[in-house]
Amino acid sequence: MDTDKKISEDFLKDILTKNFLKIMPVFYEMQSTFLSGIYKRYGNLEGANIVIYFAKNLHLEILRKREDDLDFNLSLDKFWLNHKNVQQPQHKVINVSKNTGLPKETTRRKIIELVKKKHIKKIEKNQLCWEPIDFYKDSYIKIIDEEINYLSKFIFEEKKILNIDVPFSRIQKEIRSNFSFYWYHYLDVQLKYMRNWQDELKDLELLVIILQCIIQTINYMAKKKSNFDQNSLKNFKMSKNMEFKDANISATSVSEVTGIPRATCIRKLESLVKDHALRKDLSSKRYHLFLDKNNEEENLVYGRTGIKRTIEIFSNFSAVVLRALLR
Repeated sequence: MDTDKKISEDFLKDILTKNFLKIMPVFYEMQSTFLSGIYKRYGNLEGANIVIYFAKNLHLEILRKREDDLDFNLSLDKFWLNHKNVQQPQHKVINVSKNTGLPKETTRRKIIELVKKKHIKKIEKNQLCWEPIDFYKDSYIKIIDEEINYLSKFIFEEKKILNIDVPFSRIQKEIRSNFSFYWYHYLDVQLKYMRNWQDELKDLELLVIILQCIIQTINYMAKKKSNFDQNSLKNFKMSKNMEFKDANISATSVSEVTGIPRATCIRKLESLVKDHALRKDLSSKRYHLFLDKNNEEENLVYGRTGIKRTIEIFSNFSAVVLRALLR
C-alpha cells in the first residue's frame, strides 16, 4: 500500500475504528492528561478553553514567519522568544465566544478571572492577548514536555499499525523541533474536541469525568481481547454491559486523577447516571459505562457525538501529523 493512501483521513479513520482497543487506550490517556492538566492549571475547563484558543492563534502567527523565512526556528526551545517577538492577534469577547462555543456571558466572566490571575492580558479598547506572567512561563515547558510525550505515544501506536518505520525518539524530536507547527494543529483539534462536547454536555467537567470511566473500560477490555477483529470498535460496542460492570471506578479515584473536588465528582457522576451514560453499583457505590444497544446513535459515550465523532476529529489531525513526519 502506498504511503499517500496510508495517511489519508478516511484510511486513518478506518484504522482507528478497527484497532480501537489497541490504539485508543493511549489516546484517552493523552486526553485525560491534557484535560486534567489544563483544569488544574486554570481552575476550570471553560477558562482553559479560552487560553487554548488564544495560544492556538499565537502559534499561527509564529508559523507565518515561515512566509518570509523558510528557516525560521519554530522549536519549543525558542517558543518564549518567538512569543515575545511576534505580533499577537488581539481578541474581543464576542469572537472568543463564537470560536469556543461558550456562552457570551460565561466567556466574559472567565476572561475577567483569567486577567485577574494574569494568564491573559487586557490591552486598550477591550482587546485581549495571551501574555502570562513569568511564574507561569517557568512551568510551561515542563508541562508541554509531558504533553509531547503522550502525543508521541499516540502517534507511535498509529504508525505501528500502519507499518511505518519511525522511532519514538524521532517523533518526540520532530515535535519539539517544529513545535509551533504541531502545537497549532494539536490545540486546534483539542478546541474542536472540546467544542463538540461543549455543544453536547454544556459542561466540560462532565467530559473529564466520563473520560476516566472510558479509560477504565477500554483498559479492561483491551486485556480481554487479543486478535485484530476483537480489537475493533464494533466489538467494543457489542460487549455485554456485564463486562463493563467489572471495569468500575470510584468517585474518589476520579477526583484524584482530575483534580475536581470529590463532592463535585459525585454530583456529576450521578447526572451521568441519569443520562444513561453510566450505571452505579448500589452496594459498592462505584460507576461503570452503560451502552444502550437499542439507541446507539443517541448514546452519550458511543453515539454520533461520542467515540465515533472523536475518531473523526482526530483522524484528520493524525493525517496532518503523519504526513509532516514522513515529509
